[in-house]
Amino acid sequence: MASTEKQPLLKVEHLSKEFPAGSGVFGGRLSRSVVSAVKDISFEIYPGETFGLVGESGCGKSTTGRTIMRLNRPTEGKVFFDGRDVSVMNKQELKAMRRDMQFIFQDPYASLNPRMTIGEIVSEPMTIHNVGTHEERMDRVRELLDVVGLNPEHINRYPHEFSGGQRQRVGIARAFALRPKLIICDEPVSALDVSIQAQVLNLLKDLQNRFGTAYLFIAHDLSVVQHISDRVAVMYLGKMVEVSDWKSLYAEPHHPYTQSLLSAVPVPDPDIQRDRRRVILAGDPPSPIDPPTGCRFHTRCPIAQAICSKEQPEFKEVAPGHRCACHFAEAFPIKESHIDL
Repeated sequence: MASTEKQPLLKVEHLSKEFPAGSGVFGGRLSRSVVSAVKDISFEIYPGETFGLVGESGCGKSTTGRTIMRLNRPTEGKVFFDGRDVSVMNKQELKAMRRDMQFIFQDPYASLNPRMTIGEIVSEPMTIHNVGTHEERMDRVRELLDVVGLNPEHINRYPHEFSGGQRQRVGIARAFALRPKLIICDEPVSALDVSIQAQVLNLLKDLQNRFGTAYLFIAHDLSVVQHISDRVAVMYLGKMVEVSDWKSLYAEPHHPYTQSLLSAVPVPDPDIQRDRRRVILAGDPPSPIDPPTGCRFHTRCPIAQAICSKEQPEFKEVAPGHRCACHFAEAFPIKESHIDL
């Protein structure tokens, strides 16, 4: 795990992102609504570290990753990469920045151009950034294909000739083509079979050890994040509710939402799994167009009280390096009497 004595490679400060959601006439007045996809989140990623970002579908994880890379322009807040503010960069500065920050997309089928060969796909970042001659780029492609476990002789094949796991390996090779300092992994294994997921996760860890690359690893599965992350942040409805090193988070969750997520992670031991208690949340997540007042989780929280609907909880430190946004933060806040079976 990266030492906090180092300067952060990526620093996100009070980042928010809103999207327009149409307009209508309410009470005789024209009203424009917005989707608050990400709201006031802050965190750092250090060189060589893996920072996991987890939560339900629609909570703002992917929007966070895309906004950090300036695929979306932030509504509020700042993103510093290598000490420079990404949110104010012009096109030339963004191009230079993206040489050091790459993206691995969720869908290995949709993220590869079907009309390009594997060699063209993997070499494309080098072509865009004018790195080396054509022969040098092809040598680098063969090297990368070998590193990710693919046959370098398949350089002239097309994406449809590969399986889903092999296509994701191509996407990983493309992301490493420029030797970036940070790679944003947007649910890179969620579209793969479980047996293939482990192979891809092990590959990402091996490449990190080899090249010293930092990861922002976005996922909805806490069991996947556990195997690769140094620190983990949990998001709910656009807000960050808890962040800690993974051991502390899994051993002593302080937010009821984190406790609920962890209770759903299966345990391979059947005796332990049989005796575990599930924390089942009531209802569905509220709409990000009209989020609840106060704590956004209070409408589904088993321990919510009157203050939760009125006041937004402070994102405060509850243990060294462990922060949580809950009025009643403590280890395993949902007690046995609150569990709805």
